[in-house]
Amino acid sequence: MGYPSDPHRPPPYGSGPQQYESGPQPHGSGPQPYGPGPQPYGSGPQYTAGPGHPGGPPYGYGPPAPPPPRRNLALVLSLSIGLPLLLLGGFATAWFVLAAPARDAVTSASASPAEALPSAADESEPAAQASEEEPAPQEEDNGGGGLTSKVGGTVTLTGLEAGSKVAVTLDQVYADAEPTLDSLQPKPGYRLCAVKLTLANKGSVVYKDAPMNGAVMIDADSQEYQFSISRVEQGQQFHWATSINPGDSRKGLVVFEVPQAAKMVKFQFSLNSGYARQRGEWTLS
Repeated sequence: MGYPSDPHRPPPYGSGPQQYESGPQPHGSGPQPYGPGPQPYGSGPQYTAGPGHPGGPPYGYGPPAPPPPRRNLALVLSLSIGLPLLLLGGFATAWFVLAAPARDAVTSASASPAEALPSAADESEPAAQASEEEPAPQEEDNGGGGLTSKVGGTVTLTGLEAGSKVAVTLDQVYADAEPTLDSLQPKPGYRLCAVKLTLANKGSVVYKDAPMNGAVMIDADSQEYQFSISRVEQGQQFHWATSINPGDSRKGLVVFEVPQAAKMVKFQFSLNSGYARQRGEWTLS
């Protein structure tokens, strides 16, 4: 026969705890699990409002997060209102531009022929007024008409400015002028020649010019020579900024550097540093 069972002896390993519907658990049945055990994710406790259950989660959970603001509402409203207005304005502008030429054509076609076409007399009036207001341009004359002379003669020239008029007299020609000691000497094979001029202001405005700029010496081979800055013993050259009041006059020299064997046959002069239309010419021999 066996031994009686020991009430304090633990059950065999793996047999698990014994479940009892009611009453105390027998001694040695082992510890019971604490709490209801793990619950599935998302199936947490439900909170209901009522006399004993105020709305919302219990203390410590806090209110739910508010939904995000609708930031695109203003943009949607602007597009829904502004786009139709923009299209309507574009259609109106296009209609006005396309309809304007047709409207003008209808208006011009409805006008009478007498109003639409000017008469021949009306067309001739502006042409007659233009011919009276605009004087005929003066042609440059270098071969006659008082613009040519000889040594000792005077030629009256007009300048670019209105009321500018100067009488130019070729007083004397120095075929072989002597340079001063402190002046620029002519290069080998060349010599200095000079002309003495008198400029009398016969106009109504002040004559301001550098006279040497408008002077040209011409030899027998039609070669032209510009002025030289060399100084000579025969007299003083014109100043670079000569100014002559109406009724006054100035005298001065213009010096040239020319080949030693060349023969000078003509001298030409014009106002405004050579830019005036008229040019006087003097024969030297």
